[in-house]
Amino acid sequence: MGALDGKAVVVTGAGRGLGAAYARLAAAEGAAVLVNDVDADLAASVAAEITTAGGRALAAAGTIGTWDGAGEVVARCVEAFGAIDGLVNNAGIFRLADPAVQDPDEFRAVIEVNLLGTAYCGLHAIRAMLAQGSGSVVNVTSGAHAGSAAMGAYGASKGGVASLTYCWAADLLGTGVRVNAVSPNAHTRMADAFEAYLGAAAQGQNVHKPPEQNAPAVVYLLTDAAAAVHGQVIRIDGDELSMIAHPVVQGHGAQDADWTVEKVAAAFAAGTVGPISAVGLHRAG
Repeated sequence: MGALDGKAVVVTGAGRGLGAAYARLAAAEGAAVLVNDVDADLAASVAAEITTAGGRALAAAGTIGTWDGAGEVVARCVEAFGAIDGLVNNAGIFRLADPAVQDPDEFRAVIEVNLLGTAYCGLHAIRAMLAQGSGSVVNVTSGAHAGSAAMGAYGASKGGVASLTYCWAADLLGTGVRVNAVSPNAHTRMADAFEAYLGAAAQGQNVHKPPEQNAPAVVYLLTDAAAAVHGQVIRIDGDELSMIAHPVVQGHGAQDADWTVEKVAAAFAAGTVGPISAVGLHRAG
């Protein structure tokens, strides 16, 4: 008996790396998996690998960065397998740039795929899941949303994914449809690009672990065993599994009924507003 027996799952961006690892393990745990990727050959290869191993899988090539493209992927799962019980919003692109030379078209592309693609797939899937009364959406965010050099576009897109997860979780409370996110870390092409771009500054920031190490947490979130887990961001960092705290106001803050610029300056100087933490270099995952 597998943890996902009888379930139908879509994994986007599953032609290689982390997405392929999620798709393989979901299938090994009994799910029928729709393998999506913009590269038709890669999607077909992963689907064939799963079926050769005795699992159920179909390839669905195409972009999820448009409303119609995302809808076609979700509809294909429902048509092929009769339902969509799980969605792993893994598809994404990665661009590094200093803000002084950031290409606006590249910035837009990152937002369109990483944030809008996640939103579009999620919206289509959620509507189908609500109709059937159950389902699990697993979004993919990143530690970069807390601040990382040369990752303005990528970090912004992943910060949006985290916020989207919190908002959808509030919307879907009590419906039987759950939404969570994972912040994975593995040695992938993205890690190689990060290290090549930042050189010595990137030393120690990437975990040189295989994508497969991240897959069990993702698959767990798709299972009925995770029924009580909703609106959370799960961090996988090498050997460590943890949860990221929701954004909160620090302490009690400073109080004044008539703020002025001088009073604000004094509150910061006195430290009563809250501790000021430096923005550090976060892992690329």
